[in-house]
Amino acid sequence: MKIEDNLPSFRSADDTSVDQHDQIDSNLPVNYRPSFLAPFNDATFQLGFILLSLSATLFLLYDILSDPRREAGGNVGMIMIHYGLAVGFSILLLTTGFYKTGREDYCGRRPTRWLGLLLWLISAYALNREMAVFQQSTTWLCWALVAIGLAMVVYTWKESLSIRGQQLLYAVFAFGFLLFVYMAFYLVKLYPISVPMLIGLGLSIHTFVPFALALALGKRLWIDTRQEEHLRPGVTVGLCATIAVVSVFLTGWFRTLNRIEQTKQEATIRKTSDLPDWVLVAQHLKPGWITDRLLLSGRVYDQGRFFSGSKWGLGNLTSLDDVKRHDPLVVIASVLHPANVVSDKEKLALLKIRSSERHGTEEKFWMGRHLTTEEVVSQVRIWPQFRLSYTEQTVRIRNQARNTTEEALFTFHLPAGSAVSSMSLWVNGKEESAYLTTVAKADSAYRTVVDVQSRVMARDPAVVYWQEGNRVTVRVFPCRAGEDRRVKLGITSPLRLENNTLVYQNPYFEGPDAESATELVNIDFTTPPTDLNVPWLFSNLTNNTLRHQGDYNPDWALRFQAPPLSTEAFVLDGRTYQMELYRPTLESFTPTDVFLDVNVQWSEAEFRTAYQAAVQEKSRVWVFMDGMHQLSDQNLDATYEQLKSQSFSLFPVYRIANPETSLLITKGTPTSPLLSDLRNSPFADHFGLLAKHETPIRTFCLNPMPSPYIQSLNELRVLNVTQGTSADLVQFLGQTHQFPHHPDQADRIVLSGAGVAIREQLNTGVVSSKAPNHLARLFSYTHLLQQIGRHYFVKNYQTDTLITEAQRANVVSPLSSLIVLETTADYDRFGIKKDHLGLDNATFKEEGAVPEPHEWAMLIMVLGLLSYLSWKKHYALR
Repeated sequence: MKIEDNLPSFRSADDTSVDQHDQIDSNLPVNYRPSFLAPFNDATFQLGFILLSLSATLFLLYDILSDPRREAGGNVGMIMIHYGLAVGFSILLLTTGFYKTGREDYCGRRPTRWLGLLLWLISAYALNREMAVFQQSTTWLCWALVAIGLAMVVYTWKESLSIRGQQLLYAVFAFGFLLFVYMAFYLVKLYPISVPMLIGLGLSIHTFVPFALALALGKRLWIDTRQEEHLRPGVTVGLCATIAVVSVFLTGWFRTLNRIEQTKQEATIRKTSDLPDWVLVAQHLKPGWITDRLLLSGRVYDQGRFFSGSKWGLGNLTSLDDVKRHDPLVVIASVLHPANVVSDKEKLALLKIRSSERHGTEEKFWMGRHLTTEEVVSQVRIWPQFRLSYTEQTVRIRNQARNTTEEALFTFHLPAGSAVSSMSLWVNGKEESAYLTTVAKADSAYRTVVDVQSRVMARDPAVVYWQEGNRVTVRVFPCRAGEDRRVKLGITSPLRLENNTLVYQNPYFEGPDAESATELVNIDFTTPPTDLNVPWLFSNLTNNTLRHQGDYNPDWALRFQAPPLSTEAFVLDGRTYQMELYRPTLESFTPTDVFLDVNVQWSEAEFRTAYQAAVQEKSRVWVFMDGMHQLSDQNLDATYEQLKSQSFSLFPVYRIANPETSLLITKGTPTSPLLSDLRNSPFADHFGLLAKHETPIRTFCLNPMPSPYIQSLNELRVLNVTQGTSADLVQFLGQTHQFPHHPDQADRIVLSGAGVAIREQLNTGVVSSKAPNHLARLFSYTHLLQQIGRHYFVKNYQTDTLITEAQRANVVSPLSSLIVLETTADYDRFGIKKDHLGLDNATFKEEGAVPEPHEWAMLIMVLGLLSYLSWKKHYALR
């Protein structure tokens, strides 16, 4: 007789001799370990293992192969397969007596019954894809469930494990018991309605799966730890470790909320109330795993709606169209200490500061959950001799939903100094170019069509808005279910100069997932590049052209030697635009006042060095701490300790009384609010005081990358920023007293990153137009930012002159947007007209100047002559 046939856990169903069972069990060797294949001698266990493997494989394959952005409903067939497997195996267990507690081998068949429980767990989560009782599980929760499931299967071979192995197994069981207790309690409000709903298909039985698993594991932990003392350490570790993790998370959650509440209370006694409360909170909020979940609770993470006081019923359920993430730690914390000390509006503002979350916090009128980016086509033309490029990126969007219309939202990140100079949308299969208009008109038109009128009939608008930090936002609507949309954006960019090497940086975007997108890139050089450094994904240069076709890869750049600068001009509206080399000039400058913009990035050595260098030159040194405070040797240490706790700083530059003789010393932080985030705040209102000053405030940044706030002020020419080290600062203050001169003039703008300037002059009629029109576009865009500058927050700063300049160059700016509407009547309805005197949308098809006035006259004369000859010929034939 085989030993496996005598195992108590897997005896045949017709063997009912209790005495024989006990005798065989007692005669087994002490060190006996059953064979790995022994459990499979039981036909029911073997079938259950096969069904569980099949169910788990199908569940995994569905997650891998299906698109998560597809609309709910495509999972029905898979649900019925999982449900059928669980029901069928459960019926088999019932009919074969696996649940009869009177049988002597009831406990021996536990592994087989646990396979049935795991089949029900998989079936429940398959159903959860369509009916989000539990929202989408976080990554750690998914792995935890997998670990618990594997442990329940491994229990079959418990006696083959070492003592340590058994302790680890029961530690996992302890963790699983607490997790399933949590899940069962989470669903307690559904129990009353799940019982009567068992009539029919009985799908509501899934509600009780966590309770059944908690009961099974809890009973096993209780009985086995009483009978087998060596299992107790494992169970203790499992329970204590789980409770400890929850406690640490709750402590961090409570501490963060208390810090927020305390900061808000302190805000009420500030002498200066320029900044909103949420900014002060953000300055003292330490980033981290817990803080992120607190800010995202309710927006990304489920807060536990079944624990709330809402009524029982299916009305509490949500579809996957608005599914959130389910993290038990967040749910427990939200129930014990709701994050209501922070409003949803404040949470959104705090999230915007984190650059990685800014795109996700943009306002949307329609969801875009089921959208994917299928294809990206990039056409690039590079003029090495003018140190500029023009890029057209055409994006094809696919709506994977079956019957849902959605809105596509993109954030394009552009190279520094770039301007959007064209946009197109394909409407009814035809490419329609955008019209340039004011931001107010474009926004009104888009909102009216998308948010109001689309409830009756979906029309076709697309719009692009300027954003700070070299970004633009593109919105496209409607993206109909099962259909594609195509939108094209044209970007005019200066090439970056690095040690006599020109760099073309590819723009990239955030938006509908492009993980599986394909791309075609075609790069055309107008003159042969020298010492071209080509990324591996491109083919060799052929006829001054590079090409790449394959998977979408946005992270690449081209480098080549800078050739001599061309002096050829572009002519527009009686003015010429020419490139010229730019070399920074220095001016003599000794500050009377030095302002230190201190934050967490400052080291104590840097703080003391800046203070000592300024004091030695008889300059007064100031910091801002709820008002301007002058530094001295007595308050130096205390001031640094207080200011270094700020995760970022927003120095109120409008409080600098004498900007002409002042120096601001700062150090960049990875994140900070943008100027647009502060709109409609006292800070923004007081910002208008800068309109009185014409001289940009000289600013020294102690690291290469200024904060987003400082960078925005530099782009708007409010600050004149230069970078360097503490040693450079000491040399400037103590020896050279030379500071880079602000280079802009009324007829000359500087693209410092490219090492060039563009000069505008009146055309005397001698200069012909041979340069690309992008010279005029970059000049107008940079000149607009210069003109807006410190008037950014001033009401009604959008003068007709500035708007006309934006329209003449057809560039997107803080006061102009490009918009595509469906029909000419739509443009007329919103008062949007195309400017025929200036430049149109940039394109590869037409380069050079628009006709000058005398050229228009010549064209009219030629057309008149041709018309006359045609009429005369027609008359003669008669």
